[in-house]
This record gives sequence, C-alpha cells and structure tokens, in this order.
Amino acid sequence: MRLTNIVARWPGSTHDSFVLTNSSVGTRLEAGRVRQRLRLTTMAVNPPRQPTTVREKRYNNIHARTRSVVERAIGQLKSRWRCLERSGGMLLYHPEKVCRIVQACGVLHNIAHRQGVPLREVKVLPDDPDPGPNNAQPNAEAIRTRQQLIAKI
Repeated sequence: MRLTNIVARWPGSTHDSFVLTNSSVGTRLEAGRVRQRLRLTTMAVNPPRQPTTVREKRYNNIHARTRSVVERAIGQLKSRWRCLERSGGMLLYHPEKVCRIVQACGVLHNIAHRQGVPLREVKVLPDDPDPGPNNAQPNAEAIRTRQQLIAKI
C-alpha cells in the first residue's frame, strides 16, 4: 500500500481526529479543496456507539472497513521498519529527529513498494470503530451528516 501523506509531528498516542484537524489533509478538507467538498467536521463522523437499525449497523461496518485501510497502512510501515514498532526497539532521539526518521521510513516504504520488495507478515487486528476522544462533544452538523449517510445506505 502506497503512502500519500505522513504526519509525524505528534506522539503515537495523539488522537486521530486531532492529527487530521492539524494536517495539510485536514486543512484541504476544511477549505473544501477536495473532490467530495465536505467540511472536515462532517468528514470525521464517528459511528453510532450502539447501532440499533440495519442501516446504522451497515454504516458502522463501512466505517470500520474504511478505518482499517489506514490501520493496515500504519501496520505495513511498522512491519517494514521495525524501529517504528515498540517490539523492534524505540527511537531514542530528540522528537524532531524521530519525525524525520518516520518521514524517511515512509519515503523508503514507497520506494520499496514500487520496486516490489515484499513486506513481513502483518498482524491484522479486528476492526474496532474508533470511539473518538473521551472529551469529544457531539457535533450537531456531524450527527446530521451521519444520519444522512446512514439513510442513503
């Protein structure tokens, strides 16, 4: 899987929604400079926590499958470059240098991918929809958008 955008400014524990909001991709989404023309707040729509209808369950399934694409890409990067995975050791450098190492690993991953260099076996974790940050407040616009998406499924 080819990587198209790497944000390595924050620790791995930083929530995905924060990284997206503070990335060039998030900036382009917020400005409407992408094909879908959806605002960022409506793009980062969390799935219903306890789906009750068939459509909500289908929406959650689609959401989980989409999210798993990103998780697989991160898994492939960590599989190819074990220094990025805790089990392979830790990068004991200043954060700025670690950011450059992560970005370099991404570039080298894409070169290896293009050249057909095989990956090590990647552990695939079960799909688990991201519940969002613990302090996330419901966003009325995002909830309306989610309901509209669910209604179309």
